Amino acid sequence: MLNKMRRFFLVAIAFLIFLQSHKISFAQGQLIPTTTPFPTPTPVEYQLPYPGLLPDHPLYFVKAIRDKIMDILISDPLKKAEFNLLSADKRLNSGIFLFNNGKQQLAAETISKGENYFEKAIESVKEAKKQGKDANYIIARLLLSAKKHQDVTKDLENKASKNIKSSLNSSFQRASDLEKKVNEINL
Repeated sequence: MLNKMRRFFLVAIAFLIFLQSHKISFAQGQLIPTTTPFPTPTPVEYQLPYPGLLPDHPLYFVKAIRDKIMDILISDPLKKAEFNLLSADKRLNSGIFLFNNGKQQLAAETISKGENYFEKAIESVKEAKKQGKDANYIIARLLLSAKKHQDVTKDLENKASKNIKSSLNSSFQRASDLEKKVNEINL
């Protein structure tokens, strides 16, 4: 019985390691330049983290509980800012996944909740600055992330149904305001 349990745990650990090391790559083709009458905006070079479980998953509540516990346990304001920025970015990417799966309302709600985490990150950076800590690296990441949040919400707003557009526009405006707040910290 004990050997079966050991074997089960070893297989489970090996499987988890395999999942963590698995990467997907896509071939890139040669791009043919074309002329356009209007310059297209360049997307912000900021990689969003993989969101993991999405809010429509039955076990999502476990992830939410874990995140709340982590938020409570982190005492360093810079670490808390990093955690909240990561949470905001994961929510944004979750919103993208949900939107692409036809769940526009849940996507808009998830993105809006992500902006709450972004605001917490800003407050944590302010606290770190009050304590005399160097927060320049996290401020730079916040600025890039704010621009990415604006790009994504504007893009989704352009694709959204009429009843979701206003919610995504609110998230866009909020991301724009949050960028201004980050710039104020940087002064």
